[in-house]
Amino acid sequence: MNQKEKLMGSEKMDRKGAVADFLQRCIEYTDASIQRKKARGEHEEIAAWESYREFTEHALMEINNGKLDPWFESEESGKLTEPKRIDVDSLPHKERATWFSGILSPRPVALVSTKNSDGVGNLAPLTSVMAVSTSPPLLIASLSRNRQGIYRNTYYNLKETKKAILHMMPSTLESVNWIDDAASPIPSDESEWDLTGLTKSEHDPMLIEEAVAGLEVEFIEEMSLPDAVAKLVVMRVTHIWSQHDKPPLSGLDVLCQHGIDRITPTPDNWAKTVYKHYG
Repeated sequence: MNQKEKLMGSEKMDRKGAVADFLQRCIEYTDASIQRKKARGEHEEIAAWESYREFTEHALMEINNGKLDPWFESEESGKLTEPKRIDVDSLPHKERATWFSGILSPRPVALVSTKNSDGVGNLAPLTSVMAVSTSPPLLIASLSRNRQGIYRNTYYNLKETKKAILHMMPSTLESVNWIDDAASPIPSDESEWDLTGLTKSEHDPMLIEEAVAGLEVEFIEEMSLPDAVAKLVVMRVTHIWSQHDKPPLSGLDVLCQHGIDRITPTPDNWAKTVYKHYG
């Protein structure tokens, strides 16, 4: 291990240690607060504090057992002063996907709801959604096959019923669990709604009540991609589901995929508005 790798490892441990120390202090503060409230007879607030303690303790456990190690890893962006030209065709599929996911990111994670002709609801995470036209309002997405050569239920349901809702989910750990559960491989006659426990809106049974926003779409057409097993689907946005009546000029605080299989909140650091593209 060279000096640079040692420094990066040390920085990672410092970050982990700082977060772990903070969480441990939160637990200790919570324990003291619970004892004070019990002494004062404020029992109505104790349950909320106990839930907070349980959540914090679980987070600390996942940090200590290494489950959250990817959160503390960082790679230097660097500059292309000594670039390497990598032949993409020579890369194995997994490594190629990792490169693409690492460079072309972050990308919003859409939780797509569809249903088949029998009314069985399906949920699936999708990170390939892209707006390609405003007038008409068109989105595209790539839907792939599994190792058995079977397309995901989202693809078959879209072709069958022509309707889907693409949901943007809040940037919470609970949302990550919903995304993870919705990606579970289950038989087509079972529903991911049952796995996730998400709430169907009374306004539309395909609308996820916990979502931040939704784009209701209709299937227009599919296209075969050159030398690929995935299908490119074109969808027209028919309705926007939102809690607000004005567009979010600064964007929404939603989940994204940043890197391979890594779900994060929308990056929220510095920002600058650009105007020159208006001419």
